Amino acid sequence: MAKIKLHNILHVSDQALLSVRLEERRAEFLPSILYALREEGISISLIIQSMDRNGNFILTLATPQHHLDWVRAAFQEGLDLPRSTPPKVRDNVTLITLYGPHFGEIPGIASRILSALATDGVEVLAMSASVNSSLLMVPQDSLAKSLRSLNRIFEIPAK
Repeated sequence: MAKIKLHNILHVSDQALLSVRLEERRAEFLPSILYALREEGISISLIIQSMDRNGNFILTLATPQHHLDWVRAAFQEGLDLPRSTPPKVRDNVTLITLYGPHFGEIPGIASRILSALATDGVEVLAMSASVNSSLLMVPQDSLAKSLRSLNRIFEIPAK
């Protein structure tokens, strides 16, 4: 299969992935928590929302590792979560951004990405895709392996 032309690939290391599962009624507090993060100058490089089978809201976001304690506390206190169920955290992750302006014209890109990474044993912690980009969150120690995997399916311009 021919390589897919890619406009750019970027990666940001030293990230933390935080996931919070909450009942629908608690989701009303999320805007104020996200506003507080913005006011503190804390960036969110990836945010994904989903629902589990029980109708619970799941929010997953990536933030710089050095802000993790503040972000964790903001969610714990802002959502009034019991101490026994803190937000789930994965430390030392990397966000990889693939930008290809023609992704929307080529079917199966996400499956090719996941297949290449799985073949090389790379754990994908989160993924988001749109018509012109794909975001992947992988363990930081898998960055080099991830880039080799992606180079097999994408034609990436030299810098």
